[in-house]
Amino acid sequence: MVGLPKTGIPHVVPDSRWASVSVALLVSGGVLAVAWWVRLPLLAGAAVYLFFAVESDVRTARIPNWLNLGALLGAMAGAYLVAGPAGFAAAMLGAGIAFVLSFTLFAIGVFGAGDGKGVVVLGAMYGAAELPGLYFWMLLAGGLMALARLARRGETMACLRRWLASLRIFLATRAFVHEQPPSGSAAASGIPFAICMGLGSAAQMLWGSPW
Repeated sequence: MVGLPKTGIPHVVPDSRWASVSVALLVSGGVLAVAWWVRLPLLAGAAVYLFFAVESDVRTARIPNWLNLGALLGAMAGAYLVAGPAGFAAAMLGAGIAFVLSFTLFAIGVFGAGDGKGVVVLGAMYGAAELPGLYFWMLLAGGLMALARLARRGETMACLRRWLASLRIFLATRAFVHEQPPSGSAAASGIPFAICMGLGSAAQMLWGSPW
């Protein structure tokens, strides 16, 4: 795509689609390789879902409802075909627990709406027993990615000052008040959490829950 800067000299703006596809291939390919390594071929379905989720999140900063709903229905159907009613019930339980946890994280601003629905899909695919470790690895990846982005943009100290101010107010009044980051800053724009979903999925399959 060609843009025209203020100098009047045309310049080439990289197409974000290629970048998003590259990241999606890297993340989903890693999940697929790990699924094969640990002999869990049924979880290869997670890699397919994560490819489209990561590609969309990197390119448009959202995971569409049609993708999450379609993947959730596919996970339910796959669980029934593989393990019958018991498999379907296990997928429902995983999705239900993930829904409660993700809705709570959405309510306090940790997850976006599409992110929370995406984790529900993974809950149906992985089952309830894998959720504690999955959440741990996803949130760890998200925290590290957010810190790296703040550092890259030179906003680490500004973010720390906002949180320290919130802490002082809380200690003085017992009311949590958080100063909103400036529009356009790294803290305001968030991160493509679908990448963290993929990294968390791979880590959970490789190492399991850390406790």
